[in-house]
Amino acid sequence: MTSAAGIWLQTARLRLRPLSPGDEAGVLTGLNDPEIASWLATTPFPYPASDYRSYVATAPEGETFAIHDPEGFAGLIGGGAELGFWIARHAQGRGYATEAAFGLLQAVFEFFEGPVTAGYFVGNAPSARVLAKLGFVEGARQPKFCRALGQEMDHVDLVLTREAFRRLLPPA
Repeated sequence: MTSAAGIWLQTARLRLRPLSPGDEAGVLTGLNDPEIASWLATTPFPYPASDYRSYVATAPEGETFAIHDPEGFAGLIGGGAELGFWIARHAQGRGYATEAAFGLLQAVFEFFEGPVTAGYFVGNAPSARVLAKLGFVEGARQPKFCRALGQEMDHVDLVLTREAFRRLLPPA
């Protein structure tokens, strides 16, 4: 769907819309939470407001979305050739990552042949479960640098083809 503010998506419980300056507080709270930041590869910790403002000003439209539930900001998701997400601590455990990613992947595979890649650091069981539910399969395991922790960590690289994802969809 499209709105005056650009591309946005609606799922059963969530609204995914392009990041805006109004999401700054939620993003900074999440990315400055060590329990969230330690599972993200490229995000610095602490995460400064100037980085957020710079990203919002230059982010390509249709790639990074704020996840909102009826209570407000609930996380962040990015999609296209690579899927990535995090859910705010107060919204974890509600199935939001799976729901948001499923909705975004439906939109992505409408115009992108694929495949879509994703990954997680070993030990991140919630992300592993979400990606398995979405049909991602393991492609490789290799060390990857975690900027927030300043060290290499074991990482699982995953891949999802358009065909594999479409098999998860209910019959038309």
